[in-house]
Amino acid sequence: MLAKPNKTVIEGTVRGIEPASDGQGLEIEIEVCRNLSRGRSDDFIQPAEGRSLILFAAQTPGVTVGDRVRVQARLLAGPFGERRVLEQLDPLSDQA
Repeated sequence: MLAKPNKTVIEGTVRGIEPASDGQGLEIEIEVCRNLSRGRSDDFIQPAEGRSLILFAAQTPGVTVGDRVRVQARLLAGPFGERRVLEQLDPLSDQA
């Protein structure tokens, strides 16, 4: 279930990739360097710079721990809780 159309865009560094606690998919930890959607009313996650953000990913991403990435995520919510879900993950060049 989608709470309301929402989108969070950040740049950060991959700090961990582990199996999700419920056995389905992965949990990816991203250290937030920049919140590119700060101040937007549709940014429901609102991650703070310098903090870690853990996102659910249904598929294995094409990145490894230590990679700098640009991430698009959304908050899904329903009667049994909420989940921060990775929608798109793109590696950034070292020159960024």
